[in-house]
Amino acid sequence: MSNLTDSELGGMMQLVRGTQWYVGMFGDPYALLLRAQADDPYPHYELAREQGRLYQSPLGSWVCTGHALAAQVLADPRFDARTADGGTAAQHVLALDDSFLGLDRTAHDRLRERTATLLGPQAVERYRTLTERVGGALLDGLGAEFDLAADFATPLAVGVLAELLAVPTKDRARFAEHCPALGTALDAEVCPQQLAPARALITALRWLRGELAARPDTGLLDEVAAAGGDEAADDALAVAVLLAVTGIPATSSLVCNAALALLADPARCEEVRSDPGLLSKVIDETLRHDPPVHLRSLVAREDVRIDGQLIAAGSQLVVLLAAANRDPEVFCDPGRFDPHRAESAALLGGAHHELTAPLARLQAEVALRLLLDRLPRLRQDGPIVRRRRAPVSRAIARVPVTAA
Repeated sequence: MSNLTDSELGGMMQLVRGTQWYVGMFGDPYALLLRAQADDPYPHYELAREQGRLYQSPLGSWVCTGHALAAQVLADPRFDARTADGGTAAQHVLALDDSFLGLDRTAHDRLRERTATLLGPQAVERYRTLTERVGGALLDGLGAEFDLAADFATPLAVGVLAELLAVPTKDRARFAEHCPALGTALDAEVCPQQLAPARALITALRWLRGELAARPDTGLLDEVAAAGGDEAADDALAVAVLLAVTGIPATSSLVCNAALALLADPARCEEVRSDPGLLSKVIDETLRHDPPVHLRSLVAREDVRIDGQLIAAGSQLVVLLAAANRDPEVFCDPGRFDPHRAESAALLGGAHHELTAPLARLQAEVALRLLLDRLPRLRQDGPIVRRRRAPVSRAIARVPVTAA
């Protein structure tokens, strides 16, 4: 994509955007989701559910809404990020090879095995003190009124990762400047971005890979590569890029969505403040009720018959995670935020999110604890502004809060 001229890149994205917009005019819920113009996509998820737990959109994509079927698809090795020969589905917008989002299941299994002692659920506890330090310093520098996303949640994730990757002090401002562009990668795969953000994403990916490749023997890169093997250096680079591309936006969304859910219910907020043991349940319920990743795009590597439908090799199958996580056949009163619910766990966003999820959870837990302990009067102080053209991340751009 970096070799395309602005005219070629812009023209290609305009064509895809026009197709999605046209199909959405006739009421297809998946096309309406890809338009990503509504602040609340959940009515579109319900419309998609009415089409069946697996249906084919006029865009050509197969769309899965049911929780049990979604779990089956996500675990099925016949569905992966790319076709057997490395290709993408016809509906795929940008092939962002520099992002490592196209790695197959085998590669992700290797990355998780290689990083189990660094980024596994128990291993990330080693970063708790670091996260507390970064988060505490951010709060020290904020006044009574600030933006929960732009001033706290995102800088927290950026700051922690900069420390883990040992980004030189002189480069940290530029690293932070590129991170918002990197956070659009998941959305850009399925929803055409405007030309300037798309070009910024391509530039940010090139810069990040260049910076990391230039110093492979520092920070987490060195620790991952220390496991040895022929692919050690490439795997270390992949882990670092995925932490930036998927881990930072996921952490920011998880912090904001969890905090906003608590602030909307003062009684619940006070309950969690007095019982820190509930924080883990709050995060679990946030991952179900309003997850950082709303859909997962997969490709059939061969002809697959599932749920009575034949999915031809090379076809795109999109799992609507946010719809599946509110499946009324699984979750009682699914639209209600309830950390005490006992139903099945939420479905997450696929292989690369399994890699970055433990660190995102840890940072969200620390962030919520800091906000609850240090800002007892914290409340939302204005409307939430979400980034447009973000059907995967539903990313929060701004949300003003006040601690006065």
